Amino acid sequence: MPSLRVLRAVCLLVALMRFPVQARAQTEVDTIMNVIQLGDLVVRAQGGGFDVEGFVAQVMEDTSFYHAFLNTRYHAHGVESSFRVRNKDERETTSLYRRGRLVREGALARIELDSTAERGRLRNGKGELRYLTAEMYDDVFFPRGSWTANNTIRSREQEIVRTSRFEKYRSELKKFMFNPGQEIASVPMIGDKLALFDPAMVPFYDYRIDQGFRGGRACWVFSAVAKDTVDGRTADEDDTVIKRMFTWFDQGDMRVIAREYRIAHASLVLDFDIRITVDNTTVNGDLVPVKVLYDGVWDIPFKKREIVRFVLEYRDWQVP
Repeated sequence: MPSLRVLRAVCLLVALMRFPVQARAQTEVDTIMNVIQLGDLVVRAQGGGFDVEGFVAQVMEDTSFYHAFLNTRYHAHGVESSFRVRNKDERETTSLYRRGRLVREGALARIELDSTAERGRLRNGKGELRYLTAEMYDDVFFPRGSWTANNTIRSREQEIVRTSRFEKYRSELKKFMFNPGQEIASVPMIGDKLALFDPAMVPFYDYRIDQGFRGGRACWVFSAVAKDTVDGRTADEDDTVIKRMFTWFDQGDMRVIAREYRIAHASLVLDFDIRITVDNTTVNGDLVPVKVLYDGVWDIPFKKREIVRFVLEYRDWQVP
């Protein structure tokens, strides 16, 4: 079992679901509204009834992105993935390929692998994965055994009460990538810097709304990009952890069909630089992922530096 210190470090990568208190949420919306930039097409759309304040609230309270992830544990589908580890010279040293499918049998679901191939020293003598990123990848996307399929979003409080501290960290890990922008209090010194919409973090970002297209669909694009200068001074790299985040909301149903972001931090305790892209689509009215791309460097004490890239592609969704 990983040490508590290691788990806390890994939890830097994840954001536990937060259902905001309405008063605080409104304060955050008001703060963003004072500084947000609007693209020319968005300004014109206001004349046609586009509600900018309502859209900002939608960005903060969205659960569609996380729901799409839950559907990877719920609806039958096929999946193909590659996981690659590189050294500092960018040469590939280890890889793991998998192709499989999620199978539903009544209320139960499980992953069946049709093909798998490993190269290099991915595991130790006990058959355990050598890399923390590989552990996360394995646990999040290829759970073992069967489970009761459920794509219902539960509250943060319910999940924490029902789990031990170790299981709480695992739960946070399983939400990796799927709700960035929320504070993670369990990570000292930087957890609050992940709260992208907190009024204390607003001075460090340029927020913007544009119109655009993703996968041939008309979208509202919300972006938050860390500033180069703050109050007339050059911004410190330590001011922010989320360096940029772009989210594409389908103009028809306001669900997230894509998100791209980069998180980075450097200190004696933690050193990482991670880029993530997730693309979704709608199948029979339900939002599901089609591609997940991770490319990053991750370094914590007592562990070898990890330079990892993995890709997952989902297909053949069976949504009733």
